[in-house]
Amino acid sequence: MNGRRLSVVVPNRCSEDAAMMSRVAQGDLSALGELYDRHSPGLLRFAARRSSENDAEDIVHEVFLRVVRLAPKFDLGAASARPWLYALTLRTAQERRRSLRRWAATLLRFSGQPLPAGAPVGEDNRDLGRAVSRLNPKKREVLLLAEVEGFTSVEIAALLDIPVGTVWTRLHHARRALRQLLESAK
Repeated sequence: MNGRRLSVVVPNRCSEDAAMMSRVAQGDLSALGELYDRHSPGLLRFAARRSSENDAEDIVHEVFLRVVRLAPKFDLGAASARPWLYALTLRTAQERRRSLRRWAATLLRFSGQPLPAGAPVGEDNRDLGRAVSRLNPKKREVLLLAEVEGFTSVEIAALLDIPVGTVWTRLHHARRALRQLLESAK
């Protein structure tokens, strides 16, 4: 070679996210589509693990409806829109779960039936996904964000608005509880 270095131009996804969010804030729905195409696969996986596959699409669609409304408040200096979108997905899934619980409780109250208790882990529940779904919601959130979505402890702390130490503690307890659930299912 002649001693020159080859440079590869890699698009900066962070600045692309900021540019798309700016365009969405100005009412450009094609930018919303680009943002959806870029981030929806991961958000759908995350939402399906937080709730159910049936609800995941509804949750993600609700997230992107909120993006239209909240885009003007997005910090254009943020490293990426990804953590912000995951936080929106998390909140939307939590709100949906609470809403469904209230609706189910109301229906059961009218029917005179008691609220059903959570099903115990049995021999049929050896699957990892089922074991994860049995975790406490706060532990499950941290575990999924760290192990499945690849967020760092610092990113998770910012996303959930909790101290990093709390992230570490929840992750430790989630892993331990998951091991126990999997061992008891054997």
